[in-house]
Amino acid sequence: MSNNILIPLDGSTLADGAVPHAIELARRMGGTLRVVRVHAPMAPLAVEAPPLVFPDARIEAEVLMTKRAWLEAKAKEIRADSRLTVHSEFRIGLPGEQIVAAASECDAKVIVCTTHGTGGWAPNWFGSVTDYVIRHTLKPVLAMSAAATERTANPSSILVLLDGSELSESILPDVTAFAKAFGARVELFRVVVPPWVGDSEVVLAPEIDRFGIDAFSDEAKHELDAVAEDLREKGLAVTATVEVHNAVTRRILEHIASANPDVVALATHGRGIARLLVGSVAD
Repeated sequence: MSNNILIPLDGSTLADGAVPHAIELARRMGGTLRVVRVHAPMAPLAVEAPPLVFPDARIEAEVLMTKRAWLEAKAKEIRADSRLTVHSEFRIGLPGEQIVAAASECDAKVIVCTTHGTGGWAPNWFGSVTDYVIRHTLKPVLAMSAAATERTANPSSILVLLDGSELSESILPDVTAFAKAFGARVELFRVVVPPWVGDSEVVLAPEIDRFGIDAFSDEAKHELDAVAEDLREKGLAVTATVEVHNAVTRRILEHIASANPDVVALATHGRGIARLLVGSVAD
């Protein structure tokens, strides 16, 4: 994999919020920044009376020129501020498709971008473009809400969500590289659903383990501890936590709120593996 770190920008303040994080990541990992902006041309629309065609070709040309100039100025600004190697690329087409293509063509190490997050779970957590990129790219994606961009660009804690599958563990090489670059501590977190159907309040009563839940969670903890030990051998500071709960997503969100990690890392179903993708739990 190359050392290219791709930053999709669209001229908005929200998108610009990812830049300091991408800069610091590039510094820590010896990366090159590639700033990409995509112009989506409007579909021509003809009106017979009076005869008009929208958009006007001259206006379209002016918009293209303005956006290209903005991108060059932005790349120059980032280059001056960061003293890193910065390349810019202007593309025309559907933004999501073009960002995915750009990441593939330059063999990006990671895509750093922002989302329309509102804090906590919300239907608009992912904007349409970011959502498309996350679902279709084969590259790791570091996606941040507006609130997240205000956090430190030097993360010290990473929460890794695992479920015991090889697929979920495919995120670990990226976690390892990220944690080593920043000297961040890692917490492995797994929520296991009790192997029963019935009243959770009764089954989880502390007086007696009627349904073998203790043995079930002990097995999961043993598996997670093995993963943790492997990461420790790679030089990482790692803790491992397993909890039994019948509402996986809710318990993960509660843990994120209480642990307050700088980064949450996970991999779920999709075309790529070591990356974030919207699935039932990941979403």
